[in-house]
Amino acid sequence: MLAGSHRGVLAEALVSWISIYGVFTTLRVYWKQATRSRLENCTVFLLRCLGALLLVRGFFWITGDRVSGTLTFLVAAFVPLAIALYVEALLRRHLPLAAKVLVLLGTCGFVVLALAGRLHADPFWLRVYSGYVLLLMAIMTGALALRDRADFTAIEGRAANAIAVAVVLIVPFVITDLAADLGIQMVRVGSVGILIFVHATTVASEPRGTARGLLARQLGVLAIATALGAIEAYVIGDFRPATIARGGSFFACVLLLIMIYLRVHAHRQIARGPGLVRCLSSADTRSTESFLQVLERLPIVAGYRLMRVAELGRYDSTAFPQLFAEGGGSVLTRRGLREAPGGPSEPSRYHADQLADLLEREGMTHAVLIREGPVVLLLVHVPSGGLEESALAQLGLVRTMAEAIERSHRDA
Repeated sequence: MLAGSHRGVLAEALVSWISIYGVFTTLRVYWKQATRSRLENCTVFLLRCLGALLLVRGFFWITGDRVSGTLTFLVAAFVPLAIALYVEALLRRHLPLAAKVLVLLGTCGFVVLALAGRLHADPFWLRVYSGYVLLLMAIMTGALALRDRADFTAIEGRAANAIAVAVVLIVPFVITDLAADLGIQMVRVGSVGILIFVHATTVASEPRGTARGLLARQLGVLAIATALGAIEAYVIGDFRPATIARGGSFFACVLLLIMIYLRVHAHRQIARGPGLVRCLSSADTRSTESFLQVLERLPIVAGYRLMRVAELGRYDSTAFPQLFAEGGGSVLTRRGLREAPGGPSEPSRYHADQLADLLEREGMTHAVLIREGPVVLLLVHVPSGGLEESALAQLGLVRTMAEAIERSHRDA
């Protein structure tokens, strides 16, 4: 029979392994896509790092051997980098140069220490790494909280606020893992913090996700899990704080896994667009403007604006159709326009920058060409992470019907 302390470590490892399901479930949303935005690519990298960390660290806690310790802290060295890239993609802005240098030097330095077997075995370097993680969390929280709100739409602002709340919540949980690795008597509940962050990434990508709602749900989960942990400890006759903490950690992870599954299931339903055909069939087709009101009923769209030549007066809109022809479709993204090949002296590069500027000024993410002459553009904001491919397909269908309505009325 295992000693009490050994049973506790085994329980912590099992909670860590169970938590992998939440990361894997969220990752499946992105794996099924043929195309991804920069934010979605950064989310995938972050989730892979967190999933690998949840897997290998359980073996290190149980065995304490050199190989699992090296793997654990090798993966852990990349997590701050993954978070920094994710925050940059979320804010669509570079972090301060000092922060980028700190992340780069920290990642390289701790990777070398992990491969040398020093990071997990030397208390001094463990303390340095702990301080580095806490400093990076403070910088990421500051970047999210102190961003220039004028540069973001209300949807993007709510997403950044939700992630800021998750970063603040994850810190005390991560501290318990680092403290236990340093030999301090502490129950490891970092898995709860990781699942809180994973759940926040799914909520932040939703058009109606809010920081206040996220905080209320997370605090509710923690309160319920603590109560269940206390009840379990009372039933088994071991009412020590460590027993309550381990039981609460398990119940919190179960509740968070259920919430993540339900959120991902909702994403899949949105991606399939089950109500799209019904919405289109019942749409008002008397004008293009009235037809596009159907977008208000689609959960994949957070905002839209129809723009004609009069609204495009400050841009060379006559060249915009050529951009769509070069892109091989009727939908262009702000990210794709910024990353389009060609030097700044080329006309196509100039016009791509113009269209990207229009999207950014209107707070939209996608441009849809409804008609080439006179130019009619539909600008749409699709904030949901993991739904890029589905958004392109649904916008293409909406565009086809809008084009037919536009031509029938203009050419009548």
